[in-house]
Amino acid sequence: MPICSSFSLVNFLQHKYTLALICFIVFVGGVSILYINYKRKFYLARLILISGSTILFTSSAMLYRNGAEHYLLLNIVLALILFNNKWFIYAFSAVNAGLYLLVYFTISRHIEIEIITGWRACMNIGMMLILFIVSLNYFRKEHINYQQQIEEKHRELYVQQLQLMDQKDVLEKNNRSLEILNQSKEKLFSIIAHDMTSPLGNLRGSLNLVQYNMMSAEEFTDISSLLIQQVESLEGSLSNLLHWSRSQLNGISVQSSVFAVMPLITEQINLFSPVITKKDLRVVNNIQHHVSCRADTDHFKIIFRNLLTNAIKFSTPGTGIHIYSSKENGFVLISIADEGAGIASEQLQLLTAGRINVSTRGTQNEKGTGMGLLLCKEFVEKNHGRLIIKPNYPTGSVFTIALPADTVSA
Repeated sequence: MPICSSFSLVNFLQHKYTLALICFIVFVGGVSILYINYKRKFYLARLILISGSTILFTSSAMLYRNGAEHYLLLNIVLALILFNNKWFIYAFSAVNAGLYLLVYFTISRHIEIEIITGWRACMNIGMMLILFIVSLNYFRKEHINYQQQIEEKHRELYVQQLQLMDQKDVLEKNNRSLEILNQSKEKLFSIIAHDMTSPLGNLRGSLNLVQYNMMSAEEFTDISSLLIQQVESLEGSLSNLLHWSRSQLNGISVQSSVFAVMPLITEQINLFSPVITKKDLRVVNNIQHHVSCRADTDHFKIIFRNLLTNAIKFSTPGTGIHIYSSKENGFVLISIADEGAGIASEQLQLLTAGRINVSTRGTQNEKGTGMGLLLCKEFVEKNHGRLIIKPNYPTGSVFTIALPADTVSA
């Protein structure tokens, strides 16, 4: 553009007004093309460039015989590079080829204003060639930059798509968790409404009968053992509910330590000795005194108490409950084997899915909440262990707690 403006001024001073006008038009066209290109209207800028070049080259060649008609062929090459529409390329190429033939074969000397000198024609051709090379390179760079921006936008859209898919997965996971929590909530309300109010209602009714002298002391003594059993069952159910609710609301806090398991197991067995004796069960404790593990002691008591309660509940009177331990792959395995009816596959699936089971009555019609095993599973996993349930052939089940072993003790 500085060259065009300089030539425009020189031609004007030499009284070559038409040529000065052509140079000035080229200068204005160049500025306009740069501005349009700056506005990201690349195809419009290219269209103005080659269309204006066609007009200027044709008029310049006819008026001054400066060889500019050869650049009409270069316009065809530029159209092939800069445009994608084949019909436009065909039409534009035909127009430029026709103008080239017109100028080359039928140029009329009568319309010539001036035949410029040879060095001036060579300079014009050279400057036009340089201008086209620079323009072509500039457009190529702009096209590359534009393509890079498009690719960057595609990458951003791809990343956003991946993020949306991740968010969708998280939402689906949260929806499933909410569905499970809603089912658990409904089950909890059912437990509170029926399984817990029933023993309290029985106790209140019996006490009312005694209060109003509608039941003798002997009759109350006869049913007191049943009421005690119901209250003890209610106490265990309330304990499990409270522990499970606390774990859901605040999370399970683990205070790990290394401890010997034998004293805690003996304590829980002694706690249930009246129920064990009443049901005529034999508890065989083969845990060695040196066996120890790493876990939260309070959690271990809750886990073992629920598993022992479950074994007592489903054991047939006169059978045995065997408690033993082993060590495997850095874990201490504490097993409680009963000789009852075993656990149903449906309940095992619900337990694996982390849902509250439907409570099953024991061999002497004992009731529960269906939360004991779920509570055990959650507490064991929080202590970096696992709960393993297997059948005890020929009858019964084996519940095994796998907890990290004490690395110091053998």
